[in-house]
Amino acid sequence: MVAYLKPIEDGFLCPPGGPWANAVTPHRFVMLPLPGVEHDVQFFRYSAALPDGPRAAEHFVLMATPGGGPSAAAQALPHLERAFPSVTVTLLLDARTGWARARLSGPGAASRKDLAAGCVAAVLAGASWDDSDPILVDLDDEHFAVSLVHEGQHWRAVIRARGNEPGTP
Repeated sequence: MVAYLKPIEDGFLCPPGGPWANAVTPHRFVMLPLPGVEHDVQFFRYSAALPDGPRAAEHFVLMATPGGGPSAAAQALPHLERAFPSVTVTLLLDARTGWARARLSGPGAASRKDLAAGCVAAVLAGASWDDSDPILVDLDDEHFAVSLVHEGQHWRAVIRARGNEPGTP
């Protein structure tokens, strides 16, 4: 399957009223205040679309890796889902070059895991400069191989299901 993944913004969910709330840092990180969030959580927001699909879907990827504060991301999850009820949220739990393990949440959790896996791979490629081909994504109990090509303002992703074998970290 081919999908188009376009970065919308990246930054940090942060407590409202904090010193950085509503700011954009010199590195262009958006500081998005979210009621209920107590600690900053890094996020990446994408628009994901199929070539002939009816409309694009929004995806948030939250950093829940050990360096990204797994408990802070899990605590932010219900607040993010309440503020953005139609988005799919993925918690990035672990990542290494060429591989990621993630958990899907929100209303889109039952469908379009392939698009969520593509967004996770795009985060690795864009934020971590991971040029592996493919990037293996273990998402809940499903496994994907994602090949990415950067095309100006978006990624073109070829996403394949890998069966029952998880990737190798």
